[in-house]
Amino acid sequence: MEADAYDLYRSAQRLIEQRDASAAVPMLEQAARQLPDEPAILRLLALAHYGTASFTVAESLLRRLVAADPLDAESLHMLGKTLDLTGRSEQARQYYALAGHLTPAYAVSCRTWGGEPAPADATCAMEPVTPAG
Repeated sequence: MEADAYDLYRSAQRLIEQRDASAAVPMLEQAARQLPDEPAILRLLALAHYGTASFTVAESLLRRLVAADPLDAESLHMLGKTLDLTGRSEQARQYYALAGHLTPAYAVSCRTWGGEPAPADATCAMEPVTPAG
């Protein structure tokens, strides 16, 4: 009997928490075959690919998520980070900025951006932060 998508997702989530993204990928791919349009599964699959340095696959999944929901701040941030890591900082800026505008926790000031000093009005989301309050 094939495991259901939810069980696969939860097992993969635990593996990623244990920093074993490569073991999570096949589980999430199976879950994505069962529920091909489920954003949570696709986002976690992108994160698993990100964790295995499969940035091209992660980027493709993230672009799919952003196309389906342009207000998905988490996917926008992840796409920006993926673009940044693949040397496309200029492209990454727009995704960081969108994520930061949608979810203030993603808007942080950067000291550098792609190795260059950041513009004074730059926002990017290198890591989510909790707003002071």
